[in-house]
Amino acid sequence: MKKSTRYILLLGAILTAACAKEAAEDTTAAAERRVNAWISVNYPSAEKTDGDIWILEETPGTGDLWDPEEKGIAYVSVTSRDLSGNVTSTNDEALARQLGSWTRTGNYGPSIWYVGSGALPDGYGAVLDGMRTGGSRKALLPSWTLSSGADHTVMDIRLDYQSDNILDYQVERLKEFSARYMGNVDSTFYNAVDGSRFGFYYHCLRPAEVLVEMPSDTTVYVNYTGRRLDGVVFDTTVADTAKFYGIYDKSKTYAPIPVYWGASYDDIKITTAKSDAVDGFQMALWHMHPGEKAISAFCSVLGYGSSGSGSSIPAYTPLSFTIEMVEEP
Repeated sequence: MKKSTRYILLLGAILTAACAKEAAEDTTAAAERRVNAWISVNYPSAEKTDGDIWILEETPGTGDLWDPEEKGIAYVSVTSRDLSGNVTSTNDEALARQLGSWTRTGNYGPSIWYVGSGALPDGYGAVLDGMRTGGSRKALLPSWTLSSGADHTVMDIRLDYQSDNILDYQVERLKEFSARYMGNVDSTFYNAVDGSRFGFYYHCLRPAEVLVEMPSDTTVYVNYTGRRLDGVVFDTTVADTAKFYGIYDKSKTYAPIPVYWGASYDDIKITTAKSDAVDGFQMALWHMHPGEKAISAFCSVLGYGSSGSGSSIPAYTPLSFTIEMVEEP
Protein backbone atom coordinates (compact mmCIF):
# COMPACT_ATOMS: atom_id res chain seq x y z
CA MET A 1 0.00 0.00 0.00
CA LYS A 2 1.34 3.44 -0.94
CA LYS A 3 2.17 5.91 1.81
CA SER A 4 -0.32 8.40 0.43
CA THR A 5 -3.11 5.81 0.66
CA ARG A 6 -2.20 4.97 4.28
CA TYR A 7 -2.19 8.65 5.18
CA ILE A 8 -5.62 9.12 3.61
CA LEU A 9 -7.05 6.16 5.57
CA LEU A 10 -5.49 7.38 8.80
CA LEU A 11 -6.84 10.88 8.24
CA GLY A 12 -10.28 9.43 7.55
CA ALA A 13 -10.24 7.47 10.82
CA ILE A 14 -9.18 10.55 12.77
CA LEU A 15 -11.93 12.65 11.22
CA THR A 16 -14.53 9.94 11.91
CA ALA A 17 -13.51 9.73 15.57
CA ALA A 18 -13.54 13.50 15.86
CA CYS A 19 -17.02 13.71 14.36
CA ALA A 20 -18.29 11.01 16.73
CA LYS A 21 -16.84 12.87 19.71
CA GLU A 22 -18.34 16.12 18.50
CA ALA A 23 -21.74 14.45 18.05
CA ALA A 24 -21.60 13.03 21.60
CA GLU A 25 -20.63 16.44 22.95
CA ASP A 26 -23.48 18.03 21.02
CA THR A 27 -25.94 15.49 22.47
CA THR A 28 -24.74 16.14 26.02
CA ALA A 29 -24.83 19.89 25.52
CA ALA A 30 -28.35 19.65 24.09
CA ALA A 31 -29.52 17.63 27.10
CA GLU A 32 -28.04 20.19 29.47
CA ARG A 33 -29.64 23.07 27.59
CA ARG A 34 -33.02 21.36 27.74
CA VAL A 35 -32.76 20.84 31.51
CA ASN A 36 -31.57 24.39 32.14
CA ALA A 37 -34.38 25.80 30.02
CA TRP A 38 -37.00 23.75 31.89
CA ILE A 39 -35.60 24.88 35.25
CA SER A 40 -35.53 28.55 34.22
CA VAL A 41 -39.20 28.45 33.19
CA ASN A 42 -40.65 26.27 35.96
CA TYR A 43 -38.34 26.62 39.00
CA PRO A 44 -35.99 29.55 38.37
CA SER A 45 -34.87 29.71 42.02
CA ALA A 46 -33.90 26.02 42.19
CA GLU A 47 -30.21 25.23 42.60
CA LYS A 48 -28.29 22.18 41.50
CA THR A 49 -27.01 19.94 44.31
CA ASP A 50 -23.62 18.30 44.58
CA GLY A 51 -25.31 15.16 43.27
CA ASP A 52 -26.10 16.93 39.96
CA ILE A 53 -29.87 17.07 40.55
CA TRP A 54 -32.26 19.92 41.33
CA ILE A 55 -34.43 20.00 44.47
CA LEU A 56 -37.63 21.76 43.39
CA GLU A 57 -39.86 21.46 46.46
CA GLU A 58 -39.42 19.93 49.90
CA THR A 59 -41.41 19.06 53.02
CA PRO A 60 -38.90 18.10 55.73
CA GLY A 61 -39.42 14.91 57.70
CA THR A 62 -39.09 14.57 61.47
CA GLY A 63 -37.51 11.11 61.55
CA ASP A 64 -33.92 9.96 61.22
CA LEU A 65 -31.62 11.60 58.69
CA TRP A 66 -31.00 9.33 55.70
CA ASP A 67 -27.68 7.59 56.21
CA PRO A 68 -26.58 5.39 53.29
CA GLU A 69 -23.55 4.14 55.19
CA GLU A 70 -25.39 3.02 58.34
CA LYS A 71 -28.74 2.14 56.73
CA GLY A 72 -28.57 1.70 52.97
CA ILE A 73 -32.13 0.38 52.49
CA ALA A 74 -34.83 2.95 51.76
CA TYR A 75 -38.57 2.34 51.50
CA VAL A 76 -39.99 5.06 49.29
CA SER A 77 -43.26 6.22 47.77
CA VAL A 78 -42.43 7.48 44.28
CA THR A 79 -44.16 9.04 41.30
CA SER A 80 -42.07 9.91 38.25
CA ARG A 81 -43.04 12.28 35.44
CA ASP A 82 -41.42 13.44 32.23
CA LEU A 83 -40.71 17.13 31.62
CA SER A 84 -44.18 17.53 30.07
CA GLY A 85 -45.82 16.38 33.30
CA ASN A 86 -46.90 12.94 32.11
CA VAL A 87 -46.74 10.24 34.78
CA THR A 88 -44.29 7.54 33.68
CA SER A 89 -44.47 5.38 36.82
CA THR A 90 -46.01 5.42 40.28
CA ASN A 91 -46.53 3.20 43.32
CA ASP A 92 -49.41 5.40 44.50
CA GLU A 93 -52.53 3.26 44.15
CA ALA A 94 -54.96 6.19 44.25
CA LEU A 95 -53.08 7.99 41.48
CA ALA A 96 -52.85 4.82 39.40
CA ARG A 97 -56.63 4.40 39.67
CA GLN A 98 -57.16 8.04 38.72
CA LEU A 99 -54.94 7.64 35.66
CA GLY A 100 -56.55 4.36 34.64
CA SER A 101 -53.25 2.49 34.89
CA TRP A 102 -54.17 0.50 38.01
CA THR A 103 -53.94 -3.30 37.75
CA ARG A 104 -55.00 -5.97 40.25
CA THR A 105 -51.48 -7.35 40.53
CA GLY A 106 -49.71 -3.98 40.50
CA ASN A 107 -47.19 -3.24 43.22
CA TYR A 108 -48.49 -0.29 45.23
CA GLY A 109 -47.04 1.03 48.45
CA PRO A 110 -43.38 1.68 49.28
CA SER A 111 -40.73 0.47 46.84
CA ILE A 112 -37.44 -0.84 48.18
CA TRP A 113 -34.28 0.96 47.13
CA TYR A 114 -31.27 -1.09 48.14
CA VAL A 115 -28.83 1.80 47.90
CA GLY A 116 -25.96 -0.22 49.35
CA SER A 117 -26.17 -2.72 46.49
CA GLY A 118 -24.59 -0.35 43.98
CA ALA A 119 -27.29 -1.31 41.48
CA LEU A 120 -29.23 1.97 41.65
CA PRO A 121 -28.53 4.99 39.43
CA ASP A 122 -26.58 7.86 41.02
CA GLY A 123 -29.64 10.10 40.88
CA TYR A 124 -31.55 7.85 43.27
CA GLY A 125 -28.90 8.25 45.94
CA ALA A 126 -28.69 11.99 45.28
CA VAL A 127 -32.42 12.54 45.74
CA LEU A 128 -32.30 10.83 49.14
CA ASP A 129 -29.29 12.82 50.33
CA GLY A 130 -30.32 15.08 53.22
CA MET A 131 -33.83 13.66 53.61
CA ARG A 132 -35.35 12.53 56.90
CA THR A 133 -37.84 9.71 57.36
CA GLY A 134 -41.34 11.03 56.76
CA GLY A 135 -40.09 13.82 54.51
CA SER A 136 -40.95 14.36 50.86
CA ARG A 137 -39.33 16.03 47.86
CA LYS A 138 -39.91 16.97 44.27
CA ALA A 139 -36.67 16.82 42.33
CA LEU A 140 -35.44 16.93 38.75
CA LEU A 141 -33.09 14.06 37.93
CA PRO A 142 -31.30 14.69 34.63
CA SER A 143 -30.85 11.77 32.27
CA TRP A 144 -27.12 11.54 33.00
CA THR A 145 -27.86 10.69 36.65
CA LEU A 146 -30.16 7.82 35.68
CA SER A 147 -29.87 4.49 33.92
CA SER A 148 -28.66 4.39 30.34
CA GLY A 149 -31.45 5.37 27.96
CA ALA A 150 -33.57 7.06 30.64
CA ASP A 151 -34.94 10.54 30.01
CA HIS A 152 -34.95 13.50 32.38
CA THR A 153 -37.31 12.73 35.25
CA VAL A 154 -39.25 14.86 37.71
CA MET A 155 -39.61 12.70 40.80
CA ASP A 156 -42.00 13.10 43.73
CA ILE A 157 -40.59 10.99 46.55
CA ARG A 158 -41.41 10.33 50.20
CA LEU A 159 -38.96 8.51 52.47
CA ASP A 160 -41.25 6.19 54.43
CA TYR A 161 -38.74 4.03 56.26
CA GLN A 162 -35.04 3.23 56.34
CA SER A 163 -33.15 0.25 57.67
CA ASP A 164 -29.83 -1.56 57.70
CA ASN A 165 -31.59 -4.95 57.56
CA ILE A 166 -33.84 -5.92 54.68
CA LEU A 167 -35.92 -8.07 57.05
CA ASP A 168 -36.78 -5.39 59.65
CA TYR A 169 -39.61 -3.81 57.67
CA GLN A 170 -40.89 -7.20 56.55
CA VAL A 171 -41.06 -8.51 60.12
CA GLU A 172 -43.14 -5.50 61.18
CA ARG A 173 -45.56 -6.10 58.29
CA LEU A 174 -45.68 -9.82 59.12
CA LYS A 175 -46.55 -9.08 62.74
CA GLU A 176 -49.39 -6.83 61.61
CA PHE A 177 -50.62 -9.44 59.13
CA SER A 178 -50.38 -12.26 61.66
CA ALA A 179 -52.23 -10.30 64.33
CA ARG A 180 -55.03 -9.53 61.88
CA TYR A 181 -55.42 -12.88 60.14
CA MET A 182 -53.64 -15.54 62.17
CA GLY A 183 -54.42 -14.97 65.83
CA ASN A 184 -51.79 -14.74 68.56
CA VAL A 185 -48.40 -13.74 67.12
CA ASP A 186 -46.42 -15.50 69.83
CA SER A 187 -48.04 -18.85 69.17
CA THR A 188 -47.57 -18.70 65.40
CA PHE A 189 -44.02 -17.38 65.16
CA TYR A 190 -41.18 -19.80 64.44
CA ASN A 191 -37.49 -19.00 64.82
CA ALA A 192 -34.87 -21.69 64.41
CA VAL A 193 -31.95 -21.69 66.83
CA ASP A 194 -29.55 -20.72 64.05
CA GLY A 195 -31.87 -17.95 62.85
CA SER A 196 -32.19 -19.48 59.38
CA ARG A 197 -35.98 -19.68 59.60
CA PHE A 198 -36.59 -16.28 61.12
CA GLY A 199 -39.89 -14.76 60.02
CA PHE A 200 -42.20 -17.73 59.41
CA TYR A 201 -45.80 -17.71 60.65
CA TYR A 202 -48.31 -20.54 60.55
CA HIS A 203 -51.89 -20.91 61.75
CA CYS A 204 -54.26 -23.87 61.33
CA LEU A 205 -57.68 -22.74 60.11
CA ARG A 206 -59.31 -26.18 60.12
CA PRO A 207 -57.68 -29.14 61.88
CA ALA A 208 -57.80 -32.67 60.52
CA GLU A 209 -60.40 -34.99 61.99
CA VAL A 210 -57.76 -37.69 62.32
CA LEU A 211 -54.02 -37.07 62.38
CA VAL A 212 -52.37 -39.26 59.76
CA GLU A 213 -48.60 -39.65 59.58
CA MET A 214 -47.38 -39.62 56.00
CA PRO A 215 -44.38 -41.69 54.90
CA SER A 216 -41.80 -39.98 52.71
CA ASP A 217 -43.03 -41.61 49.49
CA THR A 218 -46.63 -40.35 49.93
CA THR A 219 -48.38 -38.17 47.35
CA VAL A 220 -51.00 -35.75 48.67
CA TYR A 221 -53.05 -33.10 46.89
CA VAL A 222 -53.44 -29.45 47.81
CA ASN A 223 -55.30 -26.34 46.78
CA TYR A 224 -53.62 -23.04 47.52
CA THR A 225 -53.98 -19.30 47.10
CA GLY A 226 -50.86 -17.08 47.20
CA ARG A 227 -51.04 -13.44 48.29
CA ARG A 228 -48.79 -10.53 49.01
CA LEU A 229 -49.36 -9.00 52.43
CA ASP A 230 -51.29 -6.14 50.83
CA GLY A 231 -53.93 -8.68 49.81
CA VAL A 232 -53.01 -8.95 46.13
CA VAL A 233 -53.59 -12.53 44.94
CA PHE A 234 -50.89 -13.62 42.48
CA ASP A 235 -51.65 -17.33 42.06
CA THR A 236 -54.26 -19.95 42.95
CA THR A 237 -55.38 -23.45 42.02
CA VAL A 238 -59.07 -22.54 42.50
CA ALA A 239 -60.90 -21.23 39.43
CA ASP A 240 -63.56 -19.27 41.35
CA THR A 241 -60.84 -17.55 43.41
CA ALA A 242 -58.94 -16.64 40.24
CA LYS A 243 -62.08 -15.16 38.72
CA PHE A 244 -62.94 -13.22 41.87
CA TYR A 245 -59.50 -11.61 42.02
CA GLY A 246 -59.28 -10.98 38.29
CA ILE A 247 -56.35 -13.29 37.52
CA TYR A 248 -58.27 -16.08 35.75
CA ASP A 249 -56.39 -17.57 32.80
CA LYS A 250 -58.46 -19.82 30.55
CA SER A 251 -55.31 -21.58 29.34
CA LYS A 252 -54.50 -22.73 32.88
CA THR A 253 -55.88 -25.87 34.53
CA TYR A 254 -57.39 -25.11 37.94
CA ALA A 255 -57.25 -28.22 40.10
CA PRO A 256 -55.48 -29.54 43.22
CA ILE A 257 -51.78 -30.14 42.61
CA PRO A 258 -49.88 -33.27 43.66
CA VAL A 259 -47.33 -32.88 46.44
CA TYR A 260 -44.55 -35.43 46.81
CA TRP A 261 -43.72 -35.85 50.47
CA GLY A 262 -40.21 -36.28 51.79
CA ALA A 263 -38.18 -37.08 54.90
CA SER A 264 -38.05 -33.36 55.79
CA TYR A 265 -39.81 -30.19 54.67
CA ASP A 266 -37.13 -29.28 52.12
CA ASP A 267 -37.59 -32.64 50.40
CA ILE A 268 -41.19 -31.74 49.47
CA LYS A 269 -41.77 -31.36 45.73
CA ILE A 270 -44.80 -30.07 43.86
CA THR A 271 -46.32 -30.80 40.42
CA THR A 272 -45.69 -33.80 38.22
CA ALA A 273 -42.28 -32.34 37.33
CA LYS A 274 -41.26 -32.73 40.97
CA SER A 275 -40.06 -29.13 41.13
CA ASP A 276 -39.13 -27.35 44.35
CA ALA A 277 -41.48 -24.87 45.99
CA VAL A 278 -40.22 -21.85 47.91
CA ASP A 279 -39.11 -22.68 51.44
CA GLY A 280 -42.04 -20.94 53.15
CA PHE A 281 -44.57 -22.98 51.16
CA GLN A 282 -42.71 -26.19 51.95
CA MET A 283 -42.56 -25.32 55.66
CA ALA A 284 -46.31 -24.67 55.76
CA LEU A 285 -47.03 -28.02 54.14
CA TRP A 286 -44.74 -29.76 56.63
CA HIS A 287 -46.98 -28.63 59.49
CA MET A 288 -50.13 -30.01 57.86
CA HIS A 289 -52.10 -33.27 57.81
CA PRO A 290 -54.62 -34.56 55.24
CA GLY A 291 -57.92 -32.69 55.50
CA GLU A 292 -56.41 -29.62 57.14
CA LYS A 293 -56.60 -26.02 55.99
CA ALA A 294 -54.01 -23.48 57.12
CA ILE A 295 -52.56 -20.06 56.44
CA SER A 296 -48.87 -19.18 56.49
CA ALA A 297 -46.88 -15.99 56.01
CA PHE A 298 -43.13 -15.56 55.71
CA CYS A 299 -40.25 -13.21 54.91
CA SER A 300 -38.80 -12.90 51.43
CA VAL A 301 -35.78 -15.03 52.38
CA LEU A 302 -38.22 -17.95 52.49
CA GLY A 303 -39.89 -16.79 49.26
CA TYR A 304 -38.41 -15.30 46.11
CA GLY A 305 -35.70 -13.23 47.82
CA SER A 306 -33.90 -10.46 45.97
CA SER A 307 -35.03 -11.64 42.53
CA GLY A 308 -38.81 -11.60 43.00
CA SER A 309 -41.03 -13.45 40.53
CA GLY A 310 -42.64 -11.62 37.65
CA SER A 311 -44.31 -8.24 37.95
CA SER A 312 -46.65 -9.26 40.77
CA ILE A 313 -43.92 -10.32 43.25
CA PRO A 314 -41.22 -7.65 43.45
CA ALA A 315 -37.88 -8.29 45.11
CA TYR A 316 -37.91 -8.61 48.91
CA THR A 317 -41.65 -9.29 49.11
CA PRO A 318 -43.05 -11.27 52.08
CA LEU A 319 -45.81 -13.67 51.07
CA SER A 320 -48.81 -15.53 52.46
CA PHE A 321 -50.34 -18.83 51.34
CA THR A 322 -53.69 -20.33 52.28
CA ILE A 323 -53.36 -24.10 51.76
CA GLU A 324 -55.88 -26.95 51.98
CA MET A 325 -55.00 -30.63 51.81
CA VAL A 326 -57.72 -32.41 49.82
CA GLU A 327 -58.49 -35.83 48.45
CA GLU A 328 -57.08 -36.92 45.12
CA PRO A 329 -59.23 -35.33 42.37
